[in-house]
Amino acid sequence: MKRRPTPASTAWALLVAFSAWPGSACIEVIAHRGASGYLSEHTLAAYALGYGQGAHWIEPDVVLTADGVPIALHDTTLNRTTNVAETFASRAREDGLHYAADFAYAEISQLRVVEARPGRYPYATFRVPTLADVLELVQGLNRTTGRRVGIYPELKSPATQPALAAKTLQVLEGADLPVYLQSFDAEALAALDTDLPRIQLVDENDRMADAALDAMAEYAVGIGAFKGMLFRDPSLAARAQMRGLAVHAYTLRADQIGSAFDSLESEVAALAALGVDALFTDHPNRVISALGNTACPVGAPSRG
Repeated sequence: MKRRPTPASTAWALLVAFSAWPGSACIEVIAHRGASGYLSEHTLAAYALGYGQGAHWIEPDVVLTADGVPIALHDTTLNRTTNVAETFASRAREDGLHYAADFAYAEISQLRVVEARPGRYPYATFRVPTLADVLELVQGLNRTTGRRVGIYPELKSPATQPALAAKTLQVLEGADLPVYLQSFDAEALAALDTDLPRIQLVDENDRMADAALDAMAEYAVGIGAFKGMLFRDPSLAARAQMRGLAVHAYTLRADQIGSAFDSLESEVAALAALGVDALFTDHPNRVISALGNTACPVGAPSRG
């Protein structure tokens, strides 16, 4: 049976999502796939760098291997971000792609992560980590630094991976840090058997009428909205927040600035003016610098 958050747990989730830091409200920064503007996405090095640059949240995407291990990977396939086509050339499906679900983690651990975006990190230095690896890294850094950075996993294509949610929750059980769970799949997100706070991701083409926001507020504590949606509909952030939904905007990239802006700093300022609560970015240090005194203190505990 699906377990919805209890009134007490929902109230607590909303409280922590909207509590301002002492003195003034501030905007949190989410290291999108780690500090992926500098190091290959979804690697322990990228997560560690995002942490070191002051991010409040570390974001791993999660898919399952053939043996049910949750790994940090954006796609359900391995081709875009690893050397799988060279290492396991004969293991492609008929579409020519190599799916994580066809490989045990022992096999995936043999792969090297390659940079998918031109002009970024040039070497195939790193390996694909498990979600447990990411959790251990962030918890360990929290212990050694005294900070309380959170982890922000995204469930990728849960409709095609029926065991993904349960396996992910099993890893997160007992985690000694803040957690948000996010997904584009509203049905899967609403059905999660957990009291962990949830963020409903919304596609740039989704229409965010009040009725849709009302429905999301039944199970989520916030929305993850494409930045262009917020610029096209300046009322969206306020309408979501009126329903108790935090607004987390994605994705800010110093090497892919919105066409309406002449700099990353101006894009950040425009989103801040709309009243967003958090920003996803590949370049955490740049966004924190651009936010200035509207960024949450990097040494303080996360709100989640």
